[in-house]
Amino acid sequence: MRASVFIIRHGDYDRRPSIQGTEASCDFGLSALGVTQAQALRDRLTRTSEIQADALFCSTLPRARQTAEIIAPALGVLAQSLTELCEWESGNEVLGVDPLMKRFHELTPEQRRHHRFHPGFETIAEFTDRVQAKMDELVKLYDEKTVVMVVHGGVVEAAFHYFLGFGPGPFAGGYPAAGHTSITHWRRSKHREDWVQEFANDMHHLRHLA
Repeated sequence: MRASVFIIRHGDYDRRPSIQGTEASCDFGLSALGVTQAQALRDRLTRTSEIQADALFCSTLPRARQTAEIIAPALGVLAQSLTELCEWESGNEVLGVDPLMKRFHELTPEQRRHHRFHPGFETIAEFTDRVQAKMDELVKLYDEKTVVMVVHGGVVEAAFHYFLGFGPGPFAGGYPAAGHTSITHWRRSKHREDWVQEFANDMHHLRHLA
């Protein structure tokens, strides 16, 4: 059996204004829609048994942890929370999204990678290294097994660069689509040590919500 990794993005979540009054990515857990999305994914996985998971990991942020807890019964494994799978800690909770994005677009992709948008928070390069180091550890630990990760859009993008083995990392150009509760499947090639993307951004379980 070849190693297999299913990456699931969390459901829609509750966003509230920051201290400055601008919308920030502060995480107050899944919204009502997000709960419905996660339940739809759980029902799909229960019905199809398409993922035979050996382990389920998620970030420690509420939106990812709650999504993982909802789908865990369908996978038959308990969710394990890892801080290394959290979203980029950019500082937007302090700065606000608009000021951060203004500065983001003033910089070139190379400048962004090493720019600290607020003291005490991560650069994009540090975020990339954190996520990819943990993914490398997990795929080696669970070689020839199936791992599920419930994570964030930025982590999905970091994983894309990790599995394909090229490019500077997230937020430097185009990026893979990753809707809420979408599934992306990576597996090791049968003939090489390379990884193959079987499918990406699968949200068939949400069709009835459209």
